[in-house]
Amino acid sequence: MRAPLAVAVMAVLVLTACSKDETARVQLYDRGPVPAVPDRTLPIAEPLADGQYWAPALGIAGDRLGFTLAQAFFGPTCEAELGAEACVDEPGVVDDPSVEVSVAADDLATVSVVTADRTNYAVTGAELATLAAGGAPSSAAPDNFAYVPYPFLVTLRDGVVVEARQIWVP
Repeated sequence: MRAPLAVAVMAVLVLTACSKDETARVQLYDRGPVPAVPDRTLPIAEPLADGQYWAPALGIAGDRLGFTLAQAFFGPTCEAELGAEACVDEPGVVDDPSVEVSVAADDLATVSVVTADRTNYAVTGAELATLAAGGAPSSAAPDNFAYVPYPFLVTLRDGVVVEARQIWVP
């Protein structure tokens, strides 16, 4: 009775060890999924809560990315909160109050950009800084890649920007 149990335990241990050796990594300019957009982002309040914010503007200062954060509303929530006229060119954005946050480009855990044809690509924070500053994309970029300054859905955790996912808007 103990032999089958020992074999089962050993099989689980071997499978677990093997699965940890293979870590999936996203490469520069891998195609990515369209980011999920909530019905609203968090309101701007001090201190900033953990969660998602709308960043209609991105600036570069040295190796730091600066995001202007505001609140945005999407779909039926936009019309319910701001009225139909404010949501014609969705999203509806409440830009007062807004706040500036910055992060070292290398500290961003997740970054994606979107092209005019709505194709999403994974990039690094350093690559985003280069693109936003008007620099050429790295050699890993697709031949037809062109950076467009669309807004970002920015995620804060413990008061720090950890994700910046660019969102295509009309």
